[in-house]
Amino acid sequence: MRRIKHPLTSSDILFIMKPPDFMRTKRAERFLNRMIRRSMPMMNYYQAPLLKLFKYFGGGLGRLLGMGTPENDVVRLKETLITFQDGAKSPTDVYLPKHVYEKRSKAPTVLVRLPYWKNALALLGYLFASKGYVCVLQDMRGTASANQYGTMAVTFFVRPDGLETLKWITKRFWYNGKIGMWGVSFLALTQLGVAWDNKGLLTCLFPCQCCLQNFLKHPGGLTPLVTALFVYSLFLSISQNESPNIGEMILDREGICDALYHNPLASLYNDPIDDAEQYLIDIAEIAKIRDVEKLTNLINERLELNAKFNEKDTGGNLKKFMIKGLLERRAKLATDVLPYGIGFTGEKMDTPMYWVGSWYDFLTGTEFLEDVKRIQKNSPESFKKNIKIVITPGAHGGLDFLAISLAFPPKGIPMKQMMAMYQNFMPMDWFECWLKDNPKQIDVSKIPPIRLWIMNRGIWRNFSKWPPKATEMIWYIHSNGKANSRFGDGILTTNEPQTESPDEFTFNPMNPVLTRGGRFVYLLSGRVNQVKNEERKDMLVYTSEKLQQGIEIIGEPKFILYAASSTKDTDFMVKLVEVYNDRKALNILDSGVRTRFRDGIDNPSLITPNEVVKYEILLGATGIYIPKGHRLRIEITSSNFPCFTVNSNLGGEQNEKGFTIAHQKVIHDSQHPSKLILPIYKKY
Repeated sequence: MRRIKHPLTSSDILFIMKPPDFMRTKRAERFLNRMIRRSMPMMNYYQAPLLKLFKYFGGGLGRLLGMGTPENDVVRLKETLITFQDGAKSPTDVYLPKHVYEKRSKAPTVLVRLPYWKNALALLGYLFASKGYVCVLQDMRGTASANQYGTMAVTFFVRPDGLETLKWITKRFWYNGKIGMWGVSFLALTQLGVAWDNKGLLTCLFPCQCCLQNFLKHPGGLTPLVTALFVYSLFLSISQNESPNIGEMILDREGICDALYHNPLASLYNDPIDDAEQYLIDIAEIAKIRDVEKLTNLINERLELNAKFNEKDTGGNLKKFMIKGLLERRAKLATDVLPYGIGFTGEKMDTPMYWVGSWYDFLTGTEFLEDVKRIQKNSPESFKKNIKIVITPGAHGGLDFLAISLAFPPKGIPMKQMMAMYQNFMPMDWFECWLKDNPKQIDVSKIPPIRLWIMNRGIWRNFSKWPPKATEMIWYIHSNGKANSRFGDGILTTNEPQTESPDEFTFNPMNPVLTRGGRFVYLLSGRVNQVKNEERKDMLVYTSEKLQQGIEIIGEPKFILYAASSTKDTDFMVKLVEVYNDRKALNILDSGVRTRFRDGIDNPSLITPNEVVKYEILLGATGIYIPKGHRLRIEITSSNFPCFTVNSNLGGEQNEKGFTIAHQKVIHDSQHPSKLILPIYKKY
């Protein structure tokens, strides 16, 4: 993949954070890397004083974070290599309460499988063991310290390796018949991979900010570029680095991601309309294969690799797989669930689960709630009583709060929202109840099935199902044909349109609208001010009057768009915004549609130029209060880069430039009422 000169600068794109100047030197990077490498082996020596300090002086902090106070001395066993059926190995550490080790007694187990160097989470192992649990930390196949003993196969082995690890635990001296799992993000995906049909090996689960749904599949057919690039660089980092490396936690030595982030020309979407021409392999097909040799041979044959998943990746096979399959889009990823979730229907769920998501997390927004709806529909009633859903404020890992805390000049941190998220990441009461049979800690029957944080109100609301009962509120867009930018004449009202002129704008793929906030990782996610983007003439803006009374939106808003384009294939983006004043307008939800996929991802077809087409755009899921005096706003444009790839507007054809300019038209009259549909919560 060739390097292309960047037409955009780093300052144009809002990344999570930029390190201070003194941190950008090679000397500072070497110092930090040396500290990390040396500190991990030393954990065995300084964990005892740390736990004692935490015990005597950190009780309040422990309770605040949900951990409680340390109660036991801890023993860490020598690293064990667990060998899987195909010969791959995973280094594994075991932390035990000292009395359990010395007396060879029984205790419940908490398993944490991760790709980020188990030694980096050594303190977690000590904390769990100090609370009376045996904690098992394991580096996953082909990642971190396990990259010497196998090749990372994306997520194909998450389920089988997880089940084998659980069986290994059942043969240890301390096993008392109870195993739980804990983890956030990738650590949570390892739980979902074994959450169903696990033969009773698991007692409870605690996954945070994760989903079974395919987060690389967009309901409108858009290609999530920033997420794909994050996955690519992260997977290379955790599979190729021999130790944690500050400078290469997101690995991009060739500058591939850097070029794609900054250059829309390098990221243009112009796939053939025929699947057979585009795809070399279908993830849904290969994920069903249980025979390791057959799976390996098929992947190698289709993608021209020489991978051996039970050996170290010496030929760069994972990188080739990621470039061909993910960045060049030669692998068909349009499965409902990711490979570790193939076979999940919700029917064979029986392990109690406390499942935490966040409104602006790229893994647990809409996708997570699609999993919830599938469980509500198909899971046995006995399981429904023991699954608890919590949605907190914030983005993935709280990175939006991190960006605020590291900003210069300093900004106030929303402590209430931040604690509302982090307190739900470590509810020890859940483990006390299921793993220690301690009914005094928690009464599961009294925990609401669904608990949502309502943004702007700072309160929790409890529900029995998703989406909760709501009243539809419809807002129509209007203008005199000049809604371009926030200085135009676009308005949003509850009155149906009559005879109105359409709005028009020109979409140049080489001048895309830049991403400002939303649900993703690496870029600055969450709620971000939109007023700069709203000055563009290629963005239509429709704003309501000030609300006369507050409204609470809980559910899945959608937008019905009537639009035409001069091209055969293009994109339309819609964003719902809360307007505070002329200087502050924060995004709530955004989504879009790639017009060829208007009838579904599996049914692509080109549109007829200049013909009006109706599009139903699912904006996502939210729980937010819009107070009296604020306004609602809708933005309509044709790009959101680098969150999504930019449409070339060529519909699979080629030309000399690699793109064409599209002339877009949005219609809003009595026959084509483009409208926003909001689910409004009221206490019934």
